[in-house]
Amino acid sequence: MFTIRLAGPSDLPALWALVERAVAHMNALGNPQWGSDYPTRALYAADQAAGELYVALNPQGRLLGCACINGRESPEYAAVAWSASPAYSVHRLAVDPEAQRKGVATALMAHAETLARRAGVPALHVDTYTRNGRMQALFYKRGFRKVGEISLHGRPEPYPCFEKIL
Repeated sequence: MFTIRLAGPSDLPALWALVERAVAHMNALGNPQWGSDYPTRALYAADQAAGELYVALNPQGRLLGCACINGRESPEYAAVAWSASPAYSVHRLAVDPEAQRKGVATALMAHAETLARRAGVPALHVDTYTRNGRMQALFYKRGFRKVGEISLHGRPEPYPCFEKIL
């Protein structure tokens, strides 16, 4: 249903436009997880240059979502009592509002699990904002468990952290 592949430099303009739409949509839903300060276009460009930015495309080649998938964790993760290490992490997952709730995020998370398994990594570690109920529901649906909370990006509410043992 979706093709997941590494993002190329030519994907960045459409990808950034998608992220801007996703940020506006999240804020309209009462989830101020992202704003003008985070994520930035430069972060996605760095993810792409590092070979860690993946895009989800529909059969017609339209970009529907993206995520950075790698073996690096936010420094704040050090405070969480994870069960397994090393782990892959999923960062900056965004889905075009027009394509939300159609399996795009599920496909990106499944791809992250596949990449981790291929690399012999025993777990996935992720976080999301307290008010991002949709993402938390996806994590639980995919078999993650909540293992702690951290503070990120100067937001007033915590970010729950989730782990899936592969």
